[in-house]
Amino acid sequence: MLKPNPKDLQKDVIDLLEDVKNLMNRASKVLDADGVSNKYTQFEPQVNDEMNKVKNLELRMAIVAPMKAGKSTIVNATVGQEILPSRNSAMTTLPTEVIFDAEVTEPVLILNDQIVAVFQKTLLLLKDKINELGIEEVKKRISQYPHLTQIPQKIKESLNLSIPGKIQGREKIIETLAWLNDIVRLCSILVPHAEPLMALDDIPRIKTPFWRLQKNIKTAKFGHLVIVDTPGPNEAGENLKLKGVVEEQLTKSSIVLIVLDFTQLKTEAAEKVKQDVHKVIEIRGKENLYALINKVDQRREGDMTTNEVQKFVAAEFGIGDNSNTNRVFEISAIKAFTSANFLRELELNRGIKLAAMHTVNALAKEALGTRWEEKLKKATTEELKEEAEYLWKESGCDNFMDQAINALMAEAAPRCMASALKVTSGLIGQLRSDIEVRKKAINQEGGELKKEIEAFEKDLQELEAFNQHLQEVHKIKDDLFKQLNKQIEDIKDKAKTSIKKIFFAEAGANKNLFDNFVDKMRSLISLNITINDEIEFEREEAAKYFVEQAIFATKQDVDPLLEKELKKVETSIENKRRDLINSLRQKTKPIIQRARQRLKALDLPDLTIELLLPMPTFDSGNIEMTTDVMRQSRTIDGGYDTEVIKKRKFTHWFWLVPKEEIIRVKRPDVREDYYTVSRQEIVEKSNAYIEENIQSLKQGIVKYIDEDFKQEIEIFFKEIESQLSNIREQLKSAQQAQKLEAKEREKLLAEFNSLLPEASKKSDKIGTYLKYTEQMMS
Repeated sequence: MLKPNPKDLQKDVIDLLEDVKNLMNRASKVLDADGVSNKYTQFEPQVNDEMNKVKNLELRMAIVAPMKAGKSTIVNATVGQEILPSRNSAMTTLPTEVIFDAEVTEPVLILNDQIVAVFQKTLLLLKDKINELGIEEVKKRISQYPHLTQIPQKIKESLNLSIPGKIQGREKIIETLAWLNDIVRLCSILVPHAEPLMALDDIPRIKTPFWRLQKNIKTAKFGHLVIVDTPGPNEAGENLKLKGVVEEQLTKSSIVLIVLDFTQLKTEAAEKVKQDVHKVIEIRGKENLYALINKVDQRREGDMTTNEVQKFVAAEFGIGDNSNTNRVFEISAIKAFTSANFLRELELNRGIKLAAMHTVNALAKEALGTRWEEKLKKATTEELKEEAEYLWKESGCDNFMDQAINALMAEAAPRCMASALKVTSGLIGQLRSDIEVRKKAINQEGGELKKEIEAFEKDLQELEAFNQHLQEVHKIKDDLFKQLNKQIEDIKDKAKTSIKKIFFAEAGANKNLFDNFVDKMRSLISLNITINDEIEFEREEAAKYFVEQAIFATKQDVDPLLEKELKKVETSIENKRRDLINSLRQKTKPIIQRARQRLKALDLPDLTIELLLPMPTFDSGNIEMTTDVMRQSRTIDGGYDTEVIKKRKFTHWFWLVPKEEIIRVKRPDVREDYYTVSRQEIVEKSNAYIEENIQSLKQGIVKYIDEDFKQEIEIFFKEIESQLSNIREQLKSAQQAQKLEAKEREKLLAEFNSLLPEASKKSDKIGTYLKYTEQMMS
């Protein structure tokens, strides 16, 4: 069976939701005729919201790359202008969304309040740290990042460290993003425990005009393309925790593009790239992974052909295979960017002279060959425009973007449409059920109708009484907390054992892990360090830096252990949740069954009751771990000097001529300051850090059991109560309708008879479209 076209189905779904919205508007007027409180007026905006989601479909595509593979150039080429900062050193630390929006005329960078607050706090931390260490010490620590050299002085001298929430214009956006990325990297070196990336709930967004996309693929017709620029696997640096940040963005994206450098595929760097690709596959899987082989313009005779590249990538990286070669694309990002940049400038400045164009030389170098300067003198605007169009096609980006958008539509569109259809289906179901209840009840005898209303009221009273005396929940809560408390204590013991191994257990070559860490730090601090239970430093700055790095290394070892053990806690919670769900279903079964039997006797739709207890999310928060640096003093032997003195002796010229003698003279003792870090204190502080995490976890569990469990159970009972109450209200409405004049009653029934088949048709169509979305996702 052929899969439906995503664009066509999107249009059909939008049309259907528009019809349902109009139906709800009409139903709200009909069902409100008896004056009973009307919920259907709320259904119409709900359907409208779902329709807008389908219209404004987000097609989310993440792009990752090893450093220097040309990732930023590819994004800039797609945008049609330089919008992301790029440099030879590691640049991206902060994921950034680029959203193609037909309604904006120039790029705009949006930082929400939370992002601004996180960076404001980070800047203040950095300023304090820079003042504490001094500029010279800071420069030593950031020496391997030359591009950061001027940043500390800028932060130190800044009086106003505010960051705007909205930045317009290409140059200001590039400057701001470079600044934010530099802040993150500087923080990872100077204040590693701050971790601003981990504190972010959202990421920066750039809204930009379509330009080339609008011309070629018309994305505006079927949604917003969102490209997510993420840090490359080798861009992390010593202390940057990028894995979690990248993982979140890759998981949110419908497809992932990984950029590979054609010139590096068969070099020693290829093995490193392969590891990077496998990291991405671990996070996102193979099925939605696409490869862009950049810099194919550097292909020379004897290099791999296109077919060989596809086979090589399939074999080496596991992307694409012989039966699915449209997962690997060859491109030249520099050709694409040069072309796009020129064409965009030409389009925005009608009638501009070639000599006045900023982009003309770059285009000529790429398009006109080695004699470009001579050829450029003779070239016309139309000739260069033609060359630019050809260069764009030759770059391979045209084909790639078209295929990528199709892949995005195949992945993202059905999910969005299915979600909207399911929500709308539920609303249509409620409408049909309510009409059925009223229609049948109007024709029922008054006495029988009264009995049904009383029966539902009795069920509601019984449900309320049962809810108030639910002891089973308390027992499950107590059992769960006892079990989790034991597990948590086990986690604490394992973490403390891990700390002990780090600092005291042998790791080979008669050194434990901590001693190995000290050796590594020795080269960074470039000072003599005395290792015993106390580590001794000549300078306070070196001691503090050592402490920061030791703490960070300890957290890197402990945090994954805590995370791993937490999964076992979550499994225990999952089992107890299941027990509670089964228990509540069993307890409420008689009430629900009686209600269902009455509905069946009335030939009315069944109740739909579902209990969902969500899994908790536990967060240790921003727990800090610190260790003191102790300043101490000692007296050092000053040693001896030699001194020449003259003495008269009888034996030397009978006291007449003085004799010179060399004697040793004691120098004064020297008082010296030095700084120590206690290994035992680091262990104790590490254990305290574990205790704080465990305490935070316990508090989270108590909150979940006492609040979330209770809240979800209340929701469960409210859902049953809501459905029973709704039926009772519909019966009461019918009771009111029975009092209408015969003519008015017949008119109301006629409206019901008109609405029901129309709602049924819409429901059937929703079912058909849902099957289409399932086919698209299969």
